[in-house]
Amino acid sequence: MRPPPATVFFILASAAWLAAAQSATPSAAQLRGLTPQQALAQANQWRSAGGLQSYLTSDAVMFEFPGGKRSRVALARQQMVVAVAPYVNQTHSCKTHFMSGCQGELVNTPVRVLVRNQAGKTVLDRRMRTLPNGFVELWLDRNQTYRVSLTSGGKAAAGTLTTHAGSDTCVTTLRLQ
Repeated sequence: MRPPPATVFFILASAAWLAAAQSATPSAAQLRGLTPQQALAQANQWRSAGGLQSYLTSDAVMFEFPGGKRSRVALARQQMVVAVAPYVNQTHSCKTHFMSGCQGELVNTPVRVLVRNQAGKTVLDRRMRTLPNGFVELWLDRNQTYRVSLTSGGKAAAGTLTTHAGSDTCVTTLRLQ
């Protein structure tokens, strides 16, 4: 005998709610086995999780959970990530990118990103869309100095990025003009 459709709907809705509730509470256990890219994506998903702080260093994606538990997912030895928030009117001063707090002006905005190394070789040339936090995340080889150019809406900005130990992971100084 099959259960009535309303019962099936209730069971499925309850299971979906339970899964969402369980995943809505971030925990260090959920980070085990994640690649640095996956950990950064998870930090962006947990952006508004109450009490959780997540941020980037030149070495790792860091998490501080309510109650004091800390966790880190190390970046690969050969790569570093730099979060860049182009802006037109408003920015904030920042050196360390906090996925749980940094907010750029241009949300979900198409941006052409061109990155060249010191020798002038193009290492990245693609259209990207800023995340809901207004940033694009650039995974670049370590121990380099890069020239970055951004264009969006007929406006352009250019600047320098570095990927050395201790380099800034948050760049908010590229004004589109």
